[in-house]
Amino acid sequence: FSPGGPADVGVIAYGTAAAATGQLARLVAGESAKAIATKGSFTIALTGGSLLKALGSLAGSSSVEWAKWHVFFGDERNVPHKDDDSTLKGARSAFLDKVPIPKNQIYVLKEGLSAKDAATEYEGQMLALSQDVLPRNSAGFPVLDLILLGVGPDGHVCSLFPNRPQTAAREGWILSITDSPKPPPERITMSMPVLNAAKEVVFVCMGEGKAEIVQRVLEVQSLPGALPAQLVRPEAGKVTWLLDADAASALAAEKWEDGKKSDFPRSNVAQEPPKKPSQGTAGEAM
Repeated sequence: FSPGGPADVGVIAYGTAAAATGQLARLVAGESAKAIATKGSFTIALTGGSLLKALGSLAGSSSVEWAKWHVFFGDERNVPHKDDDSTLKGARSAFLDKVPIPKNQIYVLKEGLSAKDAATEYEGQMLALSQDVLPRNSAGFPVLDLILLGVGPDGHVCSLFPNRPQTAAREGWILSITDSPKPPPERITMSMPVLNAAKEVVFVCMGEGKAEIVQRVLEVQSLPGALPAQLVRPEAGKVTWLLDADAASALAAEKWEDGKKSDFPRSNVAQEPPKKPSQGTAGEAM
């Protein structure tokens, strides 16, 4: 079912977390095959959390062309790679160490830099890729084939937190954060224009603890920036919410299916179009 709105948004709820994670693995494999058939490569951005474990089930797949994958991180904590707070460390343990993706096609934060310099360096890695692998849209932002997101209890996505300047930024591919409301304080994150340039974005939410925020994001109007997940609306792509029954338990799906979209005052505030980025620069949003 779909909640409507200006973007192509779909919501799929499964009876169990196992069924939902199985579908996630199939979806990723399908998007990989489609992108490789079209342009010879597959670009995916990962974030932390349970979705990484779901991807681990693909490890034994003989149909996935791992050599053609290019893996990015939607956000990363500015800590050493072996630190328990590192998203890379979690991704390696749950997924990346189990599949033969070439190491030079897994794009990681450079250790030992300030957050601002780490953001600039990471954006540089992306800029160095040919447009055959990482095309740009008309505004100059990279078009990733698939971005996988979770959503925090406050509605944050990647490290784009409510009512923060980074969330409102309309330029830059990778932004730095030095005062994250969640520890550790230093992070880098993809900007909202990068999320909205993707071909497909999939939110993955499991468990009763996600029910309230899923309902708020999909059915409740908020001021722009108060729930960053509501701002994820790819201009030329689609958004899919992949849920288990517990995460979907607070939604009134029957009203969506009856076409009573007016019952849910979702925010349709027009957004200022993103600015075309200046090549080779990144940093902390002002």
